[in-house]
Amino acid sequence: MTQNIYQNISLAEIRSNPLNPRKNFHGETFDELVASIKQKGVIQPILTRPVRNKAVKFEIVFGERRFRASKQAGLDTVPALIRDLDDETAFDLMTIENLQREDLNELEEARSFKSWLDKKGPDAVKELAERTGIDARYIRRRIRVLDLPKKILKTWEKGAIKYGHLEQLMRLKTKKEINKYYKGLFNPWSNSIQSVRDLKRDIDRQSPKLSDAKFDLKKTGCLTCFQNSDVQKKLWATDPADKKRCLNRKCFKQKQNNHLIKQWKKTIYYKKFKTTGFRFQEDVNHNEYRSFTQYSDEQPRKKCRDCPNFITIIDIDGDVNWNHEKTCFGDASCFNACKPQKKEEKKKAKDGPRVPWHGTHFREKFYETELPVRINAQSQDELKMAQIALFSLLKSNDNLHAWFAVYSGNKTQKEVEENPYCLWRSFNLQKIFDIISKMSKEQLDQAFREASIHVIMQEQGDSKTRHMIAEHFDIDLKTDWRITEEYLKKKTIKEMLVMGEKLEIFSDEKAKTFLYEKLLKKRGKFKSCKKAELIKVFLESGVDLTGKVPEEILSFENG
Repeated sequence: MTQNIYQNISLAEIRSNPLNPRKNFHGETFDELVASIKQKGVIQPILTRPVRNKAVKFEIVFGERRFRASKQAGLDTVPALIRDLDDETAFDLMTIENLQREDLNELEEARSFKSWLDKKGPDAVKELAERTGIDARYIRRRIRVLDLPKKILKTWEKGAIKYGHLEQLMRLKTKKEINKYYKGLFNPWSNSIQSVRDLKRDIDRQSPKLSDAKFDLKKTGCLTCFQNSDVQKKLWATDPADKKRCLNRKCFKQKQNNHLIKQWKKTIYYKKFKTTGFRFQEDVNHNEYRSFTQYSDEQPRKKCRDCPNFITIIDIDGDVNWNHEKTCFGDASCFNACKPQKKEEKKKAKDGPRVPWHGTHFREKFYETELPVRINAQSQDELKMAQIALFSLLKSNDNLHAWFAVYSGNKTQKEVEENPYCLWRSFNLQKIFDIISKMSKEQLDQAFREASIHVIMQEQGDSKTRHMIAEHFDIDLKTDWRITEEYLKKKTIKEMLVMGEKLEIFSDEKAKTFLYEKLLKKRGKFKSCKKAELIKVFLESGVDLTGKVPEEILSFENG
């Protein structure tokens, strides 16, 4: 047989194709297919080929979902085209047809790509790209997903994590790293999953920016290295917005280390802190050192400058925390010797207060008495009162500090996202107060509004609190909420049909007329609509959607 023969074949005479990468034969879309076949039968025939087998006569080339759905719908036969095909041609047709279907999920797509290359060889990417119209870099990128551990792929297949999570995990180099970040996706306390954006941010910190290198990128070959994300971008079509990063942290760290050792006395760290060397933050235990800071009694002496234990602790990207600038890795007795000598203390004590804590105690007592009086004396509309109120809000909520740093123009959103620790050194309460004390009444009013919105919206899933505030502003879900296209696209046809009936949308004459005159369907046959057509009924028929609110929106049980 060289041509197609069309006939109804008994389902018992057909076997599945063992090479078919499609494994997903369940879920809402499959249930919809079963329901459609029960109502209308199989509209498009499957393609089969004859096989020599005692148990069956035909093997599926493509149409596996229609075959399985027909079984579940209780049919005995299925319309089929029969074509005499060799193994190679059958495999090609099956793969190409699968890849051109919209309902193929990412995992099945990746398996289809891989099965093609396993059979044809790694150089066949170009041929597959030409035959499917899919970019070759996209194909390579999808195949790489299958290198991840099976448990991660299973979690993805179940829908618990997104494909974007996989793409980020693929950036990691070892199974240990992959498993570490994979486990970190799940928060057992809130029963939530880390967003792709947050996972990317965490891995970005693991992959240092090449712009942070203290060594010469050209001399070390980093500009053309495969571990340069810019090089990978050209091969794998990674996010063009990503900055150039080194994907081999160990190599970057070694080069950073070698350069700093060789050039230490020429570095800004030595010029600023006068330390004798450095250690990387990730290699240090906090019990190993003691810090010299402007807030402590201990300060380095002249002899410290020659001591090998007088160290600056550096992050791999070259950043230095304020309490890591000057540290002592020597024993405690050496560090404690930097405290003021006892003779000096005694001499100071003769001229100073008899009881050291008296000053602090009675100063605070004064504040406790006087500040409430002064604050209460202020009119609610006065500038100072507004400044103190905004400062109090920011002081009591650490989560607002990053927002206010961006809002006031002291930091960019990118700076805060890439290095949230930058606030610790350069944006303390004194800085916040200085900014607020210079704000006008109009600026304070606007900042209050923005801060309030930020606080209210920062906790995802806190619907009850937002509902309470919404009612305060006369927002009524029953009358103000509207069905949107985005909402409908998340629903299945079955859910939309139930919703249309329950909310009495389908009983509206405008919906009935739109169905008949615009969509050319039989009167009242909303069940015959495709999903896109049902969305048009909801949004374009002219039905007044005021008060048409699904129960799930009004109930807080699910959110």
